[in-house]
Amino acid sequence: MTTQDNFIAETQKQIQDWQSQMAEYQKGFIKTTETQAKADFDDVVGQLEDAVSQAQAMVEQAQAVNEKAWSDVELATQKAMNQLQKGWLKAMSHYQ
Repeated sequence: MTTQDNFIAETQKQIQDWQSQMAEYQKGFIKTTETQAKADFDDVVGQLEDAVSQAQAMVEQAQAVNEKAWSDVELATQKAMNQLQKGWLKAMSHYQ
């Protein structure tokens, strides 16, 4: 075998090794990415579910108070709702 033939053979073997390593890396990367994406998704869904629960609690609280009491809690309830809306938008921004 000539030097040129050796070079070609060794380089082709190296290319095959690299392609194999790259395929393994891609498999690992995809699995890691899927796992991370699932964790991120679960986190965001948890935040959104919390916001819905808090908003529902505010509705129930507003329904339970009389008109006079509502004037006392209206501002605080509106501020809390605004914060929930901001949190909702922030959580949803991960997927838009």
